[in-house]
Parts: sequence; structure tokens; C-alpha cells
Amino acid sequence: MSSLKERLVEILIYDKILKQEDLDLALAEQKKSGGELSKILVRLKFINEDDLTHALSTGLGMPPIDISRLKIDPAVVKIIPQDVAAKYQIIAISRMGDNLTLAMADPLNIFAIDNVKALTGMNIVPIIARAALVQQTIEKYYTTDSGEALQKIIQDMKDADDIELIRDNETKGGADDLTEDAPMIKLTDTIIHQGVLSKASDVFIEPMEKTMRIRYRVDGIIREVDRMAKALLAPIVSRIKVISSLDISEQRLPQDGRFKTIMTGNREVDFRVSILPTAYGEKVVLRILDKTAGILDLSKLGLEPDSMKKLQDCGLRPHGMILCCGPTGSGKTTTLYSLLKFVDSAEKNIITVEDPVEYQIKGMNQVNVRPSVGLTFAASLRSILRQDPDIIMVGEIRDSETLDISVKAALTGHLVLSSLHTTTAAGSIVRMMNMGIEPFLLCSSVIAIVGQRLIRRICQKCKEPFPVTAEMALKLNLNKKNSSQEVVLFRGKGCNACSNTGYGGRLVICEIMVLTPKVKEKILERVGELKIKETARREGMITMREDGLIKAFAGLTTLEEVLRVTAPDEDLK
Repeated sequence: MSSLKERLVEILIYDKILKQEDLDLALAEQKKSGGELSKILVRLKFINEDDLTHALSTGLGMPPIDISRLKIDPAVVKIIPQDVAAKYQIIAISRMGDNLTLAMADPLNIFAIDNVKALTGMNIVPIIARAALVQQTIEKYYTTDSGEALQKIIQDMKDADDIELIRDNETKGGADDLTEDAPMIKLTDTIIHQGVLSKASDVFIEPMEKTMRIRYRVDGIIREVDRMAKALLAPIVSRIKVISSLDISEQRLPQDGRFKTIMTGNREVDFRVSILPTAYGEKVVLRILDKTAGILDLSKLGLEPDSMKKLQDCGLRPHGMILCCGPTGSGKTTTLYSLLKFVDSAEKNIITVEDPVEYQIKGMNQVNVRPSVGLTFAASLRSILRQDPDIIMVGEIRDSETLDISVKAALTGHLVLSSLHTTTAAGSIVRMMNMGIEPFLLCSSVIAIVGQRLIRRICQKCKEPFPVTAEMALKLNLNKKNSSQEVVLFRGKGCNACSNTGYGGRLVICEIMVLTPKVKEKILERVGELKIKETARREGMITMREDGLIKAFAGLTTLEEVLRVTAPDEDLK
């Protein structure tokens, strides 16, 4: 086995995946703290999990198996307890007699193989699978439905005496003491963890008149998971305040905080917490910032090739301003981070100022604004300009002072990225002029404006074609090329994989308005939003509605989704 490990190291170094000095550092770390060399190399980020899988595959002479395509018998999976599967990152995929086939990210983990063999009394046949796919399969087969999981825990603590005890403590002001009780910790943790496993972006814990409601926002759509006794609200809110380092005694004012938790497989997830006093009690909203789920890669946002090239060309400009606009939850921050990652290099000094810092990225200087002590966007920007930055990202332009400093920074040799709460790219120009920026300054500083929305992807496992009615095709001008040809689009039929919604995941639709000379002429003439949009369209801009229809014809989304999130383009006829 040791000779095989030496062979793996040779493969990694020969293929220039691993440097010798990095290997020496990893070996020193292994000698100091123990553990598997492969995990140490991944943890220190000397190699990634895909490179490790490739090396293992070459060394063992077996190709990795794509277990996401396998239909696994749940009874086989449950042969191995969940805690063992999560600890060793393994999943049982088939059984033949006394032979149990295990999908493993590291088939050389003899401790895992020996433990499972002792636990099951079966012969273990290891195969290679990507670590990410093993983790996804563990979550898929061991996780029950969100509502069922919550109901099970509530049922365990829902005896009449328990609820009365909680209600009595709440009325006596003893809710704080309940936060350390194991049942309340378990209930709160389950609400949080089920939100992550459901791939929700937000968790809502909302007081009603007589009950408490739990809702998740999945793929942009809010769905209710459960309703509980109102008496459970105060201890759950107090528990969240404790882990977020907030003031437990303050119930009259809004509070904001954050915390992080570790999921199975050492997966770290950050949460942004917002607590708002309402008429029926304190409402909690948790924004889930899953670093493993975040797509900080321009090529994976779903942009059309032309749009991608435009954005990349603009990002490589030495100075100027690039704006991302759209409502809350439209993916602006993810697009800005992805652009930052694209332009990032060791030779550039990148500083961000955000409220709050959502994704912590190595190599970037990230400032968290704190208005309560005077550290506003504007104050931060003034100090940042003394730090000799090459690229500045301003989380959001909220006032004229921040906009003024950002424009001046773009004019004095800095590349500035920021977001603005407007509905369209052309509307951002009018908005900035209303905030007091002269048109000639906008023309000199702004390079491009990205207007965007997030739409749901069709579930690929239950996708089916369907013909569009002639009336709808005519109304939406779908059959421009051949009016006699039937228009066929796609939709999700609904299956277990997508919880019968027909959708799974989201992608970006956008319009990228580059400020060409003709667009600048219209801005200098102070014309309205429609005229600017018409000119940009003639200069090659694809509108959000058009981008959405392109993706609908490609089978990525549905016509209903496009119509739900985009406005019509009658002005462009």
C-alpha cells in the first residue's frame, strides 16, 4: 500500500499538479499532526479533490464512477449508519451476496474499509468516486424531507407537559434559560441544517397570531415547511441570538449578526442573521451563504457566449466603473464576486467594502462597514483610496456621496465594481443622474452596466418538450423565423428529484449595456430610459426578456419563468 501511495505522489508531481516544496510542507504537517496525506494536501489547498481523484484513478488503474447517474437501493445505503458514512465520506451502492461495494473518494483509506467490514461482517469492494458526488449522495439518501425531520423532533418534545413548561417559562421571562436545553438546541439546529440541505437561500422563522411558521426560499420561491406552537418562538429566537452574539435581552429594536456552522463532510456554511420586531413577536430571517454552493466563476453563471466576452473584456479594462443592477436576490453579489475572481491576480491590490462581507476570499482585502461607529461606505472609500488599490468593489451604492466618490475613483485610474438597486441597465443611468452625477462624468467613468435576474432551471431528470399555442407564440413573437412552424419549448414534469416542482437550481439572465459612443451621445442629450435602451439595443445589447427566451428555446428554463421575472420589450419593436 505504501508503494502505491508513493506512486500517487509521483503521478501528482509528474503531471505538475503538485510541487515538491508543497509536498514537503504537507509531509511536515502530517508528521506534526498526523492524518492522511491526501486529506492534508486538499486541506492546505495544494491540490483539489478532482486532481486527487485523477491520481487515485491512474494509480489504481480504475476509472472513477459517476454515482450521480446510479439508481441506488435505499436499503443498501442504510447498511452503513449515517454517522459512519459522513465520517469516512463513503456510500454503499450495491450488494451481491457477502460483497458490499463502497463508493469512496479515497479507496486507500484502510481504516474506513476495516471499520465497515467489522461493522457489517461483509467483504468490501471499494470504487473511486468524486468527493463532491459522494457528499451529495450521502445528503440525498440519508436526509428525510424537511417537514418530516422537523415533525419528528417536535413530536419527541411535544408532550403536553413540555409545551406547557415552555409557555410557563416564556410568560415568566425564562426563555433565555431554555436556550441551553438540549431539545431546543436540537430543534433550532434542525431548522438551520434542513435549510442548507434543502438548498434554500433564506430561512424564515415568523411569528403568527397563535402559531409560528417556518418557511424556506428555494430557487427564489418561498415554501412553507411547518407551523409550530407559538411558545417555541422565544427560545428559538434566543438560541439564534446566542450563536450570533446578539443581545438576548433586546426585543424592541432590529438586530443583525452572523454565525457559521459545520455540516457533514467538514462543509462550512455562513449565515447572515436579521431579527425584526413585529406585532406578534420577533421575526428571524437567515440568509444562507454556502461557499461550496456559491458559483464564483463567470463561466458557470449561464451567460451567453457574447455576453460573457463583453463582460470579460470590460473586466480587463485598467480603469472605469462596472455596475450590476437588479432587485434584492437577483444574484448581483455573486456576479460581482465572479468578475473579481476573473480579474484577480497576485500583481493587483483588490479591496472590497461591503455590508456585510458575504464571501471571504483569500488574497482580497475585505472591509465590513459599520455605520454605528461611523464606518460607512463613503468613509471606507476615502480611506481605501489612500491604500493604492487597483480594483475596488463597493457592495452597494446607496447614496449620492458614495456614488460621487466611486465615480471619482473610476476617473482617477481605478477599476470600480458596484451594484445599484434599479430594474434595468438603462434605468441605472437615469437613477445616477437623479442622484446628482453629471452626464459627462457618467460617460467618462462608466464602462458597462449589467441588469440581471435569476430564473429557475428545468429539472433535467423530468424535462419534457411541449408545443406552445399559436396564440401565445404570436403574442410573444416567438415564431419570427418561420410563422408556419410549430414552436416547441420545454418544461419539467415533476419528480422526486425536484420535489415535484419541475425545477432544480437557478441561472442568470442578463442584459449588458456597454457604453458605446452612440449610447454616450444619448446620455449627454439627457434623453429618457427608453431612448437609451433603444440605442443600446441597436448597438448589440440583448435584453433580459430576449436572453430568457434564448434559454427557454435551449431547454434550460420554461416560458413561464421568463414571463415571471422579465418585463416585455414593446419599446424595441
